[in-house]
Amino acid sequence: MIATEALGEVRRQAGLGRVQFSGHARDRMRERGATKNDVVSALANGTSCKAAEGGKWKVTGPDIDGDDLTAVVAIEDDVVVVTVF
Repeated sequence: MIATEALGEVRRQAGLGRVQFSGHARDRMRERGATKNDVVSALANGTSCKAAEGGKWKVTGPDIDGDDLTAVVAIEDDVVVVTVF
């Protein structure tokens, strides 16, 4: 899969609400004051996608306030958010 395909798949799944959060992601979200809605917004409206370690993808997009949020995700049956920054 290339980055444009990955971004399209992440946007599609996030738009359908098919997003799961790892424990690590939930911890980072609490630390950074990001909500699930912020992360889903960033994924559904992603503007940038780059390959990350281990077959994962680093996706950046606007959160619900319009601020850039980056999440590392694994694309499986659902989009699994691994971490947020």
